[in-house]
Amino acid sequence: MFRGISNISIDPKGRLAMPARYRDDIAENAAGQVVITVDHTDKCLLIYPIYQWLKIEKTLMSLPNMNRRVRNMQRLILGHAAELELDAQGRVLLPAPLREYANLDKRAVLVGQANKLELWDADTWEAARESWLLEAQDDAEATEILNQVSL
Repeated sequence: MFRGISNISIDPKGRLAMPARYRDDIAENAAGQVVITVDHTDKCLLIYPIYQWLKIEKTLMSLPNMNRRVRNMQRLILGHAAELELDAQGRVLLPAPLREYANLDKRAVLVGQANKLELWDADTWEAARESWLLEAQDDAEATEILNQVSL
């Protein structure tokens, strides 16, 4: 289970060191294997332990391929997917096209989303978070939903 926010660095070679709290789960439950792909709605990357990715991949492939929107989503998500393995230091080398897509350079943020992690450029994350906070203040529907889950 992935929770919380971690500020991390990406080294000049494009490697990121997975925080220990996530690394242990990935090593134990996914044999150190992850799949990284693009988020089709935001300029960030999605990181799935292999066992979670296989479920996502199966679901995506079961969608009606004759639907153009589905096919485009499959192209984006499956087409950009890269299967990676944590090295002995708990690092992964992010493929250049994925780093470019998410504008990742040095400062990054990992955001736990239960079954996956989101990887954001730090500046993009901060701007998006501010926008979401402002939007949430004026969103009566979201407030109603959150009140139902007793936050």
